[in-house]
Amino acid sequence: MPLADLVRHLNARAGDVLPAPAPFVATRHGDVQLHFADLCLESVFLPIVDTRNGATHGHAAGLRVSGLSSGRPVASEAVFVLPWSDGEFIQLDRRVRTLHALNYLTQRIRGNLLLSVHPRHVLGVADHHGLAFEEILRPCGLLPNEITLEIDIAGLARVPRHHEHLIAAVRNYRSRGYGIALRGSEAPAVDPALLRALAPQIIRVDPRTASESLATLSARLRRFGARLLVDGEGIAAGAVSEVDLVQYPASLQRGAAGAHEDQRAVA
Repeated sequence: MPLADLVRHLNARAGDVLPAPAPFVATRHGDVQLHFADLCLESVFLPIVDTRNGATHGHAAGLRVSGLSSGRPVASEAVFVLPWSDGEFIQLDRRVRTLHALNYLTQRIRGNLLLSVHPRHVLGVADHHGLAFEEILRPCGLLPNEITLEIDIAGLARVPRHHEHLIAAVRNYRSRGYGIALRGSEAPAVDPALLRALAPQIIRVDPRTASESLATLSARLRRFGARLLVDGEGIAAGAVSEVDLVQYPASLQRGAAGAHEDQRAVA
C-alpha cells in the first residue's frame, strides 16, 4: 500500500481520544509527520551496527519535535507531559511508534527497528500488550518480529509491586513476536530472577556510567542471552570490540562504514 494511502487508512481508523482529526501527514518529501497539540513530530533513525561483522543490525528511532506554528525546536520529552489522561497517553505513545514504523518503510537499509515504549504505557495497558500495535503494523507490511520494543525500567525495577505487571507485559509482547530491549541504570543490575523472567535480547547501557568494564558486563549479560548495546558517542574506539551492538549518530548511515548523510539535531 503506498505511503499516502497508509496515512489515509490510519487517520480514518483513528477513533480514539487524541484530539487531532487527521494526525498523520504525508509530506511532499516522502516522509510522514505526526501533528499533536500544535507540535510537529518527525522520525530520526540512528543506525545500530553489529560489532562482530560491521553489518547494520537495524536502527533505533529518535524523535525530532518542533512547533507547528513557530517551527522552533522543542524537547522531545515535552510531548509526553501533554496528555491529560492515561488513555490519551497510551494513544500518543502508540502513535509515535506508528510514526516511526511508517517512516521506516522508506529507509534504504532497514533491519530491525528499535522502538521505545514508555513505562507509563506498559503500566497503563491492562493486558494483551502489543496487540493494538500489531494491528497497525500489518497494513504497513511490517511484522512484530521486525520490531524490538525498548522499555526504560529505571523506575519499574525499583518498585516491586510493578514487577508482576512488567513481566506479564513483556511476555505478551514476546508471545506476539516482538523483541525486547531494556534500558536504564538499573537494567544490568536488576535481580537475576527478574532479568531471567524478562529475558531481553538487548540491554542498553551508557558506557560513561557503567559500574563495571564493558567486557565484563558483556560476558555477564550474554549468560542471560542478552546483547549489550551502547551509544557510539560515549565509547572509546578501543572498547567497541567489547560490546555487541553500537548505536551511531544519525549522520552515519552505515556506522563503522562511515557513509554520511545530512544530519539534523534530534530534540
